[in-house]
Amino acid sequence: MLRQDDTGWSNPKVLSILALVFICGITVGSVVTRQYLHSKMHFRRELAIEDANRFGLQRLQRELNLTAAQEKTVARELDDYAKYYQNIEEEREDVAEHGRQRILSVLNDEQKKRFNSIFHTRTQP
Repeated sequence: MLRQDDTGWSNPKVLSILALVFICGITVGSVVTRQYLHSKMHFRRELAIEDANRFGLQRLQRELNLTAAQEKTVARELDDYAKYYQNIEEEREDVAEHGRQRILSVLNDEQKKRFNSIFHTRTQP
């Protein structure tokens, strides 16, 4: 037989479960929203310089009607970005090659051949 004071919404177990579900929902919702918004806002901010670089200095000058001083600054920034990006790409390639060499150093000859065939890489002496 049920006691009158333990039934319905006044039951502490029911209230605890509802509170837990509510807190979990808020937490998951805020994390997902933050990640989504952060990735979209951060992504667009970084793409502006890449988009401008692809657009080209001459087109920017034409479209924005840049003064000579502005054109010089924009050209310098686009050039700096291109150099920075090239340096990062070279470093990425160096890190990738170092990692590949470390992997190959622990493989036997048959595994090395298979690894190189899977990833279409040349064997180096």
